Parts: sequence; C-alpha cells; structure tokens
Amino acid sequence: MLPEPANRRESADPIGVAAPEGTTDRYADDAAILAAAREVAATVLGPAATQSDLASGPNVANFRALAEAGLLGLTLPRAWGGLGASTETQREYTEILASYCGVTTFVQAQHHGPSRMILGCPNDTLKRFLLPDLASGRRMCAISFAHLRRPGPPVLRAEPVAGGYRLYGKAPWVTGYGLMDQVVFGATLPDGRFVYLWSPFHRDDFAELFADIAPPDGHWGTLHASPPLALCAMNASATVEITLDGWFIPEDHWLQESDRETMRRNDCNGVLQATAMPMGCAAGSVRLLNELAEQRALPAIRRAARSLSCEWEEVKAQVREWSQKLDAPDFFVHAVRIRAHSIVLAVRAAHAAVAAASGSANLLTHPAQRLLREALFYTVQAQTQEVMDATLGLLEHPAV
Repeated sequence: MLPEPANRRESADPIGVAAPEGTTDRYADDAAILAAAREVAATVLGPAATQSDLASGPNVANFRALAEAGLLGLTLPRAWGGLGASTETQREYTEILASYCGVTTFVQAQHHGPSRMILGCPNDTLKRFLLPDLASGRRMCAISFAHLRRPGPPVLRAEPVAGGYRLYGKAPWVTGYGLMDQVVFGATLPDGRFVYLWSPFHRDDFAELFADIAPPDGHWGTLHASPPLALCAMNASATVEITLDGWFIPEDHWLQESDRETMRRNDCNGVLQATAMPMGCAAGSVRLLNELAEQRALPAIRRAARSLSCEWEEVKAQVREWSQKLDAPDFFVHAVRIRAHSIVLAVRAAHAAVAAASGSANLLTHPAQRLLREALFYTVQAQTQEVMDATLGLLEHPAV
C-alpha cells in the first residue's frame, strides 16, 4: 500500500523514517558505501523481491531500509547530507541493487536524477528547503522527461506567463507516484527548447515555498494522475500518466533549460551508466542459475552459468575500460555497442534461468520469470535511436 500524502499524516515523512544520524560520517569511502548497498540488497531487497514485484505499489520497507542506510542521498554532496559517491560507484551501486530487486532499483533511481537537478538550480532557498530531505530519504522526488525524446509535436508544453509557467498536456511516465511527493517536469517551450521545473503534487506539503506566490488570475490550474499503468514488468512501480491543464509553476521553481542537441549529447555521455540495471539483472540470473545447478545437479545448467558468468565479466571489463575514455573520438561507437551487449546479455541470462527452472518458471512467483520480465523492461528503458539500432543489430548478428 502506498503511503498517505504528507499533509494527511502527523509526520512529514512519506516513508516513515527519521533523518539518519551521522550518515555523511558513516562511510569512510565508496567501498564502504557499496558494502552497505550489498548488505541492504541481500538482507532486505532480495528476500522480498517476489513480494515487491507483485505488490500494488512500491515496497515501502525497502525504501525505509535504503533511507536508514543513507543510500537515498547517494548522488548528493556530503555538504547537503548526501554521500557524494563517484560516478563509478553510482553505477556499481545500481548494479548491486538491480541484481536483487528490479522494481525497487528502478523506482529509487528516479529519485537521484531530479535531486541532482535541484542541486544545480540557481535558487538557494529551494535547495536549502529540499536537498537535506532528499538526501536523507525523508522525501523523494520523481521525474518526467523521457517524452522529450519523442519526435513530433510535444506532449507536454510549457507556456511562459507572468511570474512563471503554465503546463499543458501529459507527462506520460511518472514513476513512484504516492511514494514520491514532488516531481521535476521536462516540458517544451514555444521556441522548441526544453525547460525543467520543480513541482509538488500537493502544494500544502511545501507551503513555505509558496509563501507570497500567487498565480496569474488566481488560477493554479489542475494536475490529475491516472491509475497506475499496467506494465509487463515493474508493475509495482506506481508509474502513472499525469494530465496538466494550465498547471502553474512559479519562476522560482525553474531548474534549468536545455535543447534537443544537449539532450542527445547527455544521452551519449551517459550511455554506459545505463548498463547498470541490465548488468545487475544478468548477475541476478547467473546467481539463480548457480542455485538451480546445486538443486538439480544437471551439467547443462552449470555450463550455462559458467559461460554466462564469463561473458558478464567480459562486458563488465568493457564498461570499466570505456567509462574512462569519454574523450576518445570513437567512445560512443564502442559505448553504445556495450550498452546493447548488456541488454542482450540480460535477456539471454534470464532466459537461461527460465529454461533451467523448467515448468516452475511459468509461475508468476518464480524469480526466473521476474528476471526475464525485468530484462525486457531494460531493453527499452532510456532507449535512444542509437541504442535501438545497436540492440537490433546485435540480435540480428549475435556474433558481431
């Protein structure tokens, strides 16, 4: 069950935890952060993975455990109560979590991106009010911008008005609704550029940030969330479509502007970070194959586990190598091929786990089926045209 919005509870904390004490001092280095992630993943996320996958919404206990470990502040600087983890550690962290519970990994990943965007905004008041709670996990933030990659007319428009912006249209993929009480919307301006704006779902939850702010004509507009979308995987992610009709966002809640070329460049530079979830899924499938090999004592299962494990190590080595070569002229050619390989490997490893589990994998509660559904999800998550081309090319010519 999703938590009640904060303004309907005595506590202002959506996931029911107090701020972790001394989090910034708890971990001496990134290795300690990753050790904590493994502990939470193995002892909390993993044992509840089936329950989390089949639930009606995000498993709040999982997010409570991540918050209590200080891990929801992974990407924010220690000065704001975060952990200041390196880019490589962020990728390793995501991979660890994804090997145990895909839906929890996916939902919490939505929180880190907008947290960093708020960090980079020019409004110090907004940062002081939001960042400590985002770092501690007392509050979580959703994001909606993938629709900006779509060709054709924009699905979410931002019209500049006196004192801010009004949003019109649909934000088609907003994950964690109910668990998260705020969102960063990406919308298209009249000149075709993109603007990113912070907004709560319920203004009363953040009344201090709306003091002395009045919309034009006294009209705030409307925001309506659909029921959770029915998904083949990550169905418990509480992913909704939000319809906005003149929804007013004050200019003080402006985060940044961008354009299609900048988005394309960022997608290219971040392509290897997106290998973390499929690589985690593949690692989880190999782990399951090894467990099945112990249970069934069939040489074919053990061979598959060994072969896929070796391939996983090879892809992992490529990710590490090319993540240090962002400035190489052929970086993107290699990086997008590695991204495609991680996707196909996740699908193949999960498919192997299904085959090794035999008929029991047909049960909705079997981990092999969950892993295969998660691998299908990662096939299209954050997909660009280049990623699609590389994935299809690898599937068409698997030896390449």
